[in-house]
Formats: sequence, C-alpha cells, structure tokens
Amino acid sequence: MEKPEKSKKNFSFDEKMNKWAVWILGIVSVAIWIPFAITKNVAYDQGYTVAMVQHGFGEIVKLCSYDVHSPLYYFIAKIFYELFFRQIFGLKICSLFFSGLYIWMLAVPFRREFGNRMAFCMIALSAMLPTLLTHNTEPRMYSMALAFYAAVAFLGYKIIKELKNRDVIWFFIVSVGAVYIHTYTMVATVCLYLAIFVAILVKKEEKKERKKHLIWFFSNAVAVSLAYLPWLFSLVSQFGKKAEIVNDEFDTWYYVKDILYEQFSSIGLMNFWHVGAWLAILAVSFVILFVKKSRFLVHCLVGLGIFVFVGGLGTLLSVKVAPCFLGRYVSCITPLLLFAIAAAVREIDKKWAVVIPALVAIVSGISVYRERIIYEYDNGIDMYLQYANENFTSEDAIIYADLHNDYLSIFKPEMYSFILGHRDDFNPFYNDEVFTDFDQLRKIDGNVYLICFDDKNPDWFLSCEYVKTFGFHYLYYDVSVYRLSGY
Repeated sequence: MEKPEKSKKNFSFDEKMNKWAVWILGIVSVAIWIPFAITKNVAYDQGYTVAMVQHGFGEIVKLCSYDVHSPLYYFIAKIFYELFFRQIFGLKICSLFFSGLYIWMLAVPFRREFGNRMAFCMIALSAMLPTLLTHNTEPRMYSMALAFYAAVAFLGYKIIKELKNRDVIWFFIVSVGAVYIHTYTMVATVCLYLAIFVAILVKKEEKKERKKHLIWFFSNAVAVSLAYLPWLFSLVSQFGKKAEIVNDEFDTWYYVKDILYEQFSSIGLMNFWHVGAWLAILAVSFVILFVKKSRFLVHCLVGLGIFVFVGGLGTLLSVKVAPCFLGRYVSCITPLLLFAIAAAVREIDKKWAVVIPALVAIVSGISVYRERIIYEYDNGIDMYLQYANENFTSEDAIIYADLHNDYLSIFKPEMYSFILGHRDDFNPFYNDEVFTDFDQLRKIDGNVYLICFDDKNPDWFLSCEYVKTFGFHYLYYDVSVYRLSGY
C-alpha cells in the first residue's frame, strides 16, 4: 500500500477507504459491458466460433490443425456454449467472464501491489479503451488472451521481486494459457520471458537468490515449452501453407493504421482524433515518467517495446511473406501501454493528472460504445429468421455465394446448403457441398435459394432465372435472398 499523501487538497486514491472506489468502478465497468453479451448478433469471424463449437472436441482439433490458432479457446468456449443451452450468447458470456477476470485482477491483486490510484486508473482506462470495448464480449479469443497475458505480466513482475510458490504455480498455468490462446499472444509471451530473464540478470541481489531465480526461470521455460510442443509442429506446418499466399494489396502503412485504429478508435469508426489523443496521452506519460525518474520507466519502456515488436513482426510477415496479421491481434498487449499512463498519473498529485486521460477515454469510449449498441441490437437477423421460418422447408436448399455470408448457416444448420466455388479445409460451417454445377441441384426436391451481399449481382456467377424474395440489413451488410429457377 502506498503512503498517504501529505496534502488533502491533492487528488488521491491512497486512503484505505478508497479501495471501495476501485471495487465499485470495477463492478460498474463489467456491468456496462453486459448489454453486449446477451444478444445473438455475430459477424463472420464470430460466426466461425459458433460453427466451431458445434463440432466435437476431436473435430475441433482437426479443423484447427488447418488454421493457425490452437484449439484451447474453442474447448473453453464450447464448455460455455453447452452450459448455456447451446445459445450464441453463451459464447459472449464466455468472453465477458474473462474480461471480468481481467478487471478483477486489476481491482484486487494489482491494487494490492501498486495501490488504489494506479488500479483505479487502469480500470477506468480499460473500461473505455476502444479495442477492449470492441472485443470484450465478442465470441472470439481476444478477451481470453487479454486475461492470460495480463496475468503473465503481473505475476512475472511479482516473481522478479520475490519467489513465492503460489505465484510460481499460477505463472506456469497462465503462461501455458497465453501461448495456446493465440499465436501472437504466444509471441508476446516469449518477449515477456526474455524481459524477465534480463531483469533477473541485472537485478541487484545475492548470488544465491539470483541462482534460485535462474533455476526457476529455466525450469518454467522448459516446462511451458514442452507443454506447447504438441501444437508447435502444427503451427510450423501451417505457416508453410500460408507462405504459398502472396499479398500485394496491403502495404506497411495499412497495417500501422490498422493497429492504431483498432486499439484507440475501432475499425468501424476510424476516428483520427481519437487515435491522436490517445497517442498524445501516451507520449506525455513517458515524458512524465522520464522527468520524474519513475521506478516504472523501464517497465513501461519494455511494455512499449513488446507492443511495437509484435505489431512490427506481424506487419513484416504480412507484407513480405503472407497475410497473417490484423491490428486487433495485439489487443491483449495494450494494457502494457495503459500501465504507462497509470504510472504517470501516480507521479503527479494534481487533479488534471487523472481528468485529462479520463476525458480522452470517455470521449473515444462513448463513441465506440454507441457503435457497439447499434451493432449488437441490429434486428436484421431476426427479420431473416422470421422470413426463413415462414418460407424455408426441409426440402429446400441454400446456396451461399460468399464465405462471408456462408456463416449465416449457423442460424439454419438443418438446411441442406452449398458454398459457391470453394470451401477451405478449415471451414467449420455446415455446408454439405461445394457448388460447381447446376446438376447438383437436381436432387433437391424443394426450392433453391441463393443468399448474397447486395454488391454482388447474381448474374455475375449464376446463369439461370431468379427472383429476389427478401432483403435485409445485418450489421455491416445489405443481404438479398433470391429463389432460383430454370436451372
């Protein structure tokens, strides 16, 4: 616990009673996320998760072996899916649970280690950070990656100070979780391990204590490596497959913008002023840490270095080798940047030290929050399901004209369906056939429907008669349903 401030006029969260302010803020933060977690609206990438968890565990492993990510996230998500009666919102509750776990860590163990003020600041920034608002309840792995990676960073910090058996055990567990959850979280975890190793070497302590730390470090690193080894071979082979793809469309600047907008504005808004404000706050924070000679300066520089390295590596691989990176992949590392802001606030006992970053977070956060509410409560899928339930029969079939509307099959998995042109080995959606020839439709006794985005005229890929029977807007898309004939 930090010492109480000398002047009561200064803005302080260091009094014992103000731990309640931290806890209340944590509860409020999770509460404002709940509306995102009780809907069934999902976009393509999230529909991918819904389709994955409808398979058995063995089939999930097989499908993941064709993709890049390990099956751990889908295993955990499947458990939530089954617990919540195979409803889509069960997967969102899974993400909310791990987002809440991250907030709990800030409100309890982090607060005990760094004090009320830093904990309050971290929670406030995390609650409204655009990238966390965007992904904290999505049925994807980012919330889980955030919780595991933040735990690795926090426990690593504690273990460097003092070796405790409980911390050592938990550090191993969360490290295995972090490397298995997401490929780039694995890369970021390796970076943390290197930083921990250097910290042990340069730390001023007795030779006996340094030896204990080094024995622990290498033992733990070997154990985590062995735990990840079964998936390492699959990962290497997958990158070999991906290397056959060439990406000429996106350059380095595209990925830099993608990283910045994803973290500080959201890819849907792409507000330059939000990004600029967050970057300005970060820059000022590092200046304050440097001028005040903060004991956290090195930690914050390491965090910034890890963020830049992982983002740079993903960008380099995508530009030079194959497209394998998106800006949201570094979302789990963003708390390392928020830590720098919180550490700077700790150094200045003035009200504006909290007010300015809080205003930046609130302004950008409210915009993203509004976007999420509109996104989550779009009733397009309800309109589609009402139409489908009134018109589709068990004898009918659906042709999905694009992989990104192919995922609508998760809402009607009982329908016999086709995917036009091709289907990847790692496509988990329940499409029974790849559609290449109209002769395939002769076995369908009922009607054949085509579902496609409005920017694709059916004449482009179908040479038969058709009539548009329904249209709806869903999330980012305008979608049309056509009934085919004369094939």
